[in-house]
Amino acid sequence: MTTTDRSYRERFLTRSRTLDYLRDLEYDSAPGVVTETLYVPLGSGEIPGWEWLPPAAVRSSNGLVLLGGPTVQTAFGPPFPVDVDDGDRASRGPHFSPFIASLTRRRAIAFILLRLGSYAVGVADDGNLIASKTGTRYVKGRHRAGGQSQRRFERNREVWIARLYDQVCRTASDRIGPFEDDLDALATGGDRHVIEGFMKRCGFADRLQSRLRAIDVVVNRPGLKSLKQAVTKAWGCRIWEADPPPGE
Repeated sequence: MTTTDRSYRERFLTRSRTLDYLRDLEYDSAPGVVTETLYVPLGSGEIPGWEWLPPAAVRSSNGLVLLGGPTVQTAFGPPFPVDVDDGDRASRGPHFSPFIASLTRRRAIAFILLRLGSYAVGVADDGNLIASKTGTRYVKGRHRAGGQSQRRFERNREVWIARLYDQVCRTASDRIGPFEDDLDALATGGDRHVIEGFMKRCGFADRLQSRLRAIDVVVNRPGLKSLKQAVTKAWGCRIWEADPPPGE
């Protein structure tokens, strides 16, 4: 079996579980479990000895943190950029302090989740939701008739969508605006085409987008539950763990 064919497990860890995982490896595991720590920037391409990593891991937006040893190969997709000097990107043994510092640094993130018909906006400080608002506004999705009726429906639908955008824009300004100067990132999720249209119409949201780091979150139906889940995901971490080679 080549390293390219090596099987692996992918999972998601919350911030607290990620910190527990690192601390267990650093303090509680037997010596020699982790023999190297690598901080890999985005765009580094294939990593020798780590060819099994899937494309999603290689494209991790904040690079990768790799922990290697005789019986372990674990890759973390950190939720935030990790500040590390180029000379410290490769270390022998556990070297988790830059990663832990990135995870525990206090940050404020604005959230705008939007699909036609429903939305959720909010602000989370250090992983805790401190302001939020959810709502709905009906937008009819289809019209079977043709001709003038179809064109009239399309014009009406454009009006309905514009009203939804304006409602969400006012809500975002009201809920997010008081925290604007303290924000570190803007997380968006929902229907990407709808989000793009909203950003073009809402000056407040476009201003946030132009100056803040972008975070994408996957959302099926915007609401309070999905907003809380998005906060958890924004501070959490994807992890890829290689299975031991056969016979080990």
